[in-house]
Amino acid sequence: MNKPKDILMNVVCPRCQSDLKSGDHVIHCEKCGQSFSTNGNAILFAEPPAGINPSEIRERGAGKDTAWRNANGIFLKDQLRKLSKDALILDVGAGRGDFLPFYSDFPHILLDVYPYPEIDVVCDLTRLNPLRAFSLDVILLMNVLEHVAAPLDLLRSMRNILKPHGKIIVAIPFYLKIHQAPLDFQRLTHFALHDLAEKAGYSVQHLEGFYDPCGVIEESLRYYRFWAIQGQGWFARKFGQAVLWHMQFLTKMLGDLSVQPYLRDPYQAEYPAPTGYQLVLEKK
Repeated sequence: MNKPKDILMNVVCPRCQSDLKSGDHVIHCEKCGQSFSTNGNAILFAEPPAGINPSEIRERGAGKDTAWRNANGIFLKDQLRKLSKDALILDVGAGRGDFLPFYSDFPHILLDVYPYPEIDVVCDLTRLNPLRAFSLDVILLMNVLEHVAAPLDLLRSMRNILKPHGKIIVAIPFYLKIHQAPLDFQRLTHFALHDLAEKAGYSVQHLEGFYDPCGVIEESLRYYRFWAIQGQGWFARKFGQAVLWHMQFLTKMLGDLSVQPYLRDPYQAEYPAPTGYQLVLEKK
């Protein structure tokens, strides 16, 4: 229970906001009597959602990630450089800790609705919030907001635990297939993201679209290969595979020679289908 003991200074009883104490495989509130179990790594403030399909750990790094994921890493690095080394970071929807290598030198807490081995706190912040008020410098929402059924409720809940002028660093895909079903709820435009931020009490400090025209083609080709070719007759399947191989080869050549991914202000972009958005919100 080493991790939960370290986390105790940053969590409170979600019912009465009192301090929590550590016991034998349980965390309890001496004031109201509410108790929460632990799994050796995390404090469990909630049960995992029904029907969740847990993510498998994936090897990340050079040559293993998509252009979108690589852009997320560069963006996050740039934002973290602006922080003092004692800034406390909460990674919401941290999963298997994909982005942990970027902030491992900072004080940090990993939170998710599922008790992955990497997680410190298990809860749904739209339903209850066990984090201490005004305790966090930065919250990360890296490819998470599309999986939240009530994003406005989440942003409002997080506002209470951020310090004055605390920040939320967000990466959210737009042009992407349904993933991690059934917990995939929406794709939000930059208009919707601005609206959510204002309603939740944040100012938008930074907003950029990530545009990857060749990636759009590649995503469509993957869709065709996995869902359209299956079930065809032998000749049609082999012919389709051959055509797809040539199209993928030509798409790679196109990307290598000319159409590279790029970042742009989405309000100034002529191409209306970004792969995703990266933004920084500041608590008003």
